Amino acid sequence: MAKFRFLNTPLTIKNLELKNRLVMPPMCQYQATDGMPNDWHYVHYVSRAVGGVGLIIVEMTNVAPNGRISPACLGLWNDEQRDAFKKIVDAVHARGGKIAIQIAHAGRKALGADDVVSASANGAYGGGVEADPRWGGYQEPRELSRAEIAQTVQAFQDAVRRAVEAGFDAIELHGAHGYLIHQFHAPKTNLRADEYGENKFLA
Repeated sequence: MAKFRFLNTPLTIKNLELKNRLVMPPMCQYQATDGMPNDWHYVHYVSRAVGGVGLIIVEMTNVAPNGRISPACLGLWNDEQRDAFKKIVDAVHARGGKIAIQIAHAGRKALGADDVVSASANGAYGGGVEADPRWGGYQEPRELSRAEIAQTVQAFQDAVRRAVEAGFDAIELHGAHGYLIHQFHAPKTNLRADEYGENKFLA
């Protein structure tokens, strides 16, 4: 019983004050259209605040249309999405909860996109799997140019700005699970020879 009482005690992380130690992790819902949060997301997240969760983390939310792991995933690449998120954030705050958002780009693991991109066009699927890039139904990606890498970095910055404007209490950058940031860090998916290459010191 002491463990359960501990979960109900407040927690402060820097300037983030949580009423308890109950955290809901990000879990994709696959319910969005054009990246827009809707009534499904409102009920899904706000009901957790009503139930007393101290910190709610919104599912993987993408910085570009071609960064979604499915066409039904959330986005934060325009102000309309930001405004729809703000309604959710305000409702969670009104019920005493705090809310964070996970921001990402799926890279070569995007499904249903016309333009699938990655650190390299070739290379293994990632995550330690020795396979064709199309393993598991994924499309073969094209390599991002230097200019496009800069644009993608800016897209992350813009999404973070919109998240702050929407009132989120914390922001998580998704750099795991074989998504784009991970693809740049993994030697099997980043075969670039320029300054963005993971193998540049292995020649």
